[in-house]
Amino acid sequence: MPKMFYFDSKTTVVFGQDAVQGLGSEAAKLGARKALIATDKGIVRAGLLEKAIRSLTAAGLEVAVFDEVEPNPKDKMILEGARAARDHQADLIVGLGGGSPMDAAKAIAIMSTNDGPLESYIEILDAWPNTPLPVMCVPTTAGTGAEVSRAAMINLSDQKLKRALFGASIQPVVAVVDPLLTLGLPQHLTAYTGIDALCHAFEAYIATLANPISDALAEKAIRLAADNLRAVYSHGDDLEARSNMLLASTLAVIACSSAGLGIVHSLAQTLGGYYDVPHGRSIAVCFPYGIGYNASAEPEKCAEVSRMMGTDTSGMSDEAAANSVLDALRNLLADLDVHDDLRSLGFRESDLPELADICVEDGSTPTNPRPIDADGFAELFRSALD
Repeated sequence: MPKMFYFDSKTTVVFGQDAVQGLGSEAAKLGARKALIATDKGIVRAGLLEKAIRSLTAAGLEVAVFDEVEPNPKDKMILEGARAARDHQADLIVGLGGGSPMDAAKAIAIMSTNDGPLESYIEILDAWPNTPLPVMCVPTTAGTGAEVSRAAMINLSDQKLKRALFGASIQPVVAVVDPLLTLGLPQHLTAYTGIDALCHAFEAYIATLANPISDALAEKAIRLAADNLRAVYSHGDDLEARSNMLLASTLAVIACSSAGLGIVHSLAQTLGGYYDVPHGRSIAVCFPYGIGYNASAEPEKCAEVSRMMGTDTSGMSDEAAANSVLDALRNLLADLDVHDDLRSLGFRESDLPELADICVEDGSTPTNPRPIDADGFAELFRSALD
């Protein structure tokens, strides 16, 4: 009999080819009249912004654009976006892009109706006194799943920290998920974002709050990623593979929003905040080490993931079957031409004690299936250097 669990997902997902054409009608259903689109320069150059604007204006909305979002959204940039939203008198924020624009949209929604300071809202559930503006998200990458999450990862510039704003009131009301928007994604970003999607699903599957619903979602996401990530990396115009990866990304984050994550994200978010490196790169570096640490805590599930990734575990001991997932992961990373290591991210051994302490405080650490302290994190960093 399953233990008691809690599962909630408030986001309406509109999924499919040309779904972005319905963005405006979904916004109109919310009663929105003035939308601010939070995005980045790459989305503008790719011509994807015009698709969103066209749909919103056709539905009668006045649209303003804030296209200053950069990777690892900074607190100062969020305040600039909030000022733009106030100047436009926006009643809706639309995040268009990868994880950074979507997370920025959520943070802008908070700061459009609250005075802050922003850092006072970090890591505290629904800490802001005033209700944020509603958020809609349109992902253009298959990885972060921010379109269905209640978290926004923000870099605190002065502290070299990457931390979460967290609450049901910033979970997107609607996610418009259109695989056509991912067709132009560069090969290296396809790899990094796909690895992030797989990691979300894997960590949700073995997290301490995993439950039958999150497990079903995570398993489906793992299978989709395992079956499609190599294909979409090699053939970026494969629309079916693009669609399957986007579905994997969305399902994985619905799963981890209920089940939690683990130390792969603790490590990666710490590195991302400290050295200002893209999330997918830091995930790729940390993924095998975090799972290697956790395999003994969830051997049956790790063995099952290995099988889902194509490993024949027949004849293996339980321990060997669980650990075989590490070879499956490393083979996948090699096939995606991902060869990053800690030093390529800017890691300095002199930073190790501080990094380990930051990892302990990361919001993903409490749901890791195997307990860990600062010494344990330090040892993981050292092992990644060998």
